[in-house]
Amino acid sequence: MMSSQTRLLLDKSVVRRYFEAVSALVRGLALSEEEQQTILLVHLARRKEQRLFLPVEAFNLLQAHRHQIAPAEMLMFLKRVEVLYPARYFKRWVRRLRERTFTREDAKVLALGTFGTDDAGQILGVHIIVTHDQPMVRKWELEREKIAERLLEMTSDLQEPFAHARLPKVGLPGDVGRQGAQGTR
Repeated sequence: MMSSQTRLLLDKSVVRRYFEAVSALVRGLALSEEEQQTILLVHLARRKEQRLFLPVEAFNLLQAHRHQIAPAEMLMFLKRVEVLYPARYFKRWVRRLRERTFTREDAKVLALGTFGTDDAGQILGVHIIVTHDQPMVRKWELEREKIAERLLEMTSDLQEPFAHARLPKVGLPGDVGRQGAQGTR
């Protein structure tokens, strides 16, 4: 379950900001720094050998609201991203993260970053979760060491490939764009 590309999971805040930026561009409005970073992240991913994923819930939201989004940009976006599905042990890991007082939604995204897989089941987890949720980024950094210990305890008795599950980094689009593939596991 190895891939040479850096795998990024875009949470729904990044997806939302991307489409807000596209809408602003269409209307001729200036983009905020966050919007610029999000657009660049998505559009330059292939060139930087980054593979973009989004949670299945975000994909389903896009499908439900596709009539409100410009069809051409929706198609271009969906060609750039893949869906990341919960794999075995995902729910168990969500519970462990909730014990660390992450919100339900944050715990699900973080668990997907560790125990998520692509449509073909060829990967396990991502290298980096990209979000605009600064409190989640700070909490992850503060708790990371203890969470890593908890993951090691959980995975020590698991079979391949789950025994090799690793924690992703969590960062803002601008930070991820600057670090590129340098910070991958």
